[in-house]
Amino acid sequence: MPYYPSPIEKLIESFTRLPGIGRKTAERFVFYLLKQPKQELQNFSQNIFNLQANTSLCPDCFNFSEGNGLCSICRDPKRNKNQICVVEKIHDLNMLESTREFNGLYHILGGKLDPIEGIVPEKLKIRQLEERIEKNNIEEIILAINPDIQGEGTILYLRKTLQPFNLKVTLLARGLPMGSDIEYADEATLSRALKGRTEL
Repeated sequence: MPYYPSPIEKLIESFTRLPGIGRKTAERFVFYLLKQPKQELQNFSQNIFNLQANTSLCPDCFNFSEGNGLCSICRDPKRNKNQICVVEKIHDLNMLESTREFNGLYHILGGKLDPIEGIVPEKLKIRQLEERIEKNNIEEIILAINPDIQGEGTILYLRKTLQPFNLKVTLLARGLPMGSDIEYADEATLSRALKGRTEL
């Protein structure tokens, strides 16, 4: 292994702690940074510091928020406050937002039920969802949970949990993805595609 001065070696080690970053990639990052102007490096380090200092979780939906208040979506007066789309993680929220098809609010569970991994209802933000429904005039909950075994279990649990609130609970339509072949689709996917068909 090549020898580098301590500041370089320490930064390489820091980069290798990032997911998916090996030593070679970490070295390339460090060598790139060494070539940057001093002001650029100061801005870079300030941005890293600000990441934790000025970012928190929204107290309502658990999305990222600047400062300690509500996130930009929860603060937006133009959003439909009667709809909540429930997702597993923040990345899912961003993917749905990128479609520009949904104008309601979100609720991030923080994962999905997986008893084998020790993820029980108490470890997810389910109680907080119930509290939001009780406090606000929520008319519809949209469940946007990934359709794997754990996701299906989470959907069933949420459906049962939300029954007493007497509100509309919907599920994202599921079926054949764009560009796929019917020949290679499994029976469950084809069944959902048929049930979720729309009139042309």
